[in-house]
Amino acid sequence: MNRRTCKGQVFVIILLILIGIIVIYTLLSAHFTRVSTAPIVQEVYWEVNGQRVASASIGAEVKAHIVVKANREYVGSIIIKIRKDISFWFDSDYSIKTEPVNLVGGQEIHLELIFTPNQASDCGLFRLRGYFVEVYFSATHTHWVMESSYPPRLRVK
Repeated sequence: MNRRTCKGQVFVIILLILIGIIVIYTLLSAHFTRVSTAPIVQEVYWEVNGQRVASASIGAEVKAHIVVKANREYVGSIIIKIRKDISFWFDSDYSIKTEPVNLVGGQEIHLELIFTPNQASDCGLFRLRGYFVEVYFSATHTHWVMESSYPPRLRVK
């Protein structure tokens, strides 16, 4: 056998060993990685004085209700944000609450965030359209945002 053929065979063997290591690592990491899915936001609604509402007044105490259901086990934080919907500009956080949770598959949890709107909904450029809810699931790095229509978003008079 000549020297060139021998070097070529060694190269092929080393290449096959590397490919084998990569395949084994990929299979093992996929096997031992726990798949975590984000819970589902079942329902979100606004309440003022015990009544469901689609609008509120400045200074009124508004309670945002968020119902979340876990598909599978979920251990982590759920961050609830009340955000201001500003036309033709960036939305801004108004109130934030972090809720650590440990949910089993099928479990439903009811979360609340109480806030007091400080600005009325107006028309026009760069005006506040209203308030909305955003839910962030820290363990899965996913989020849910309330539909962009009014309602379900909250108008303020």
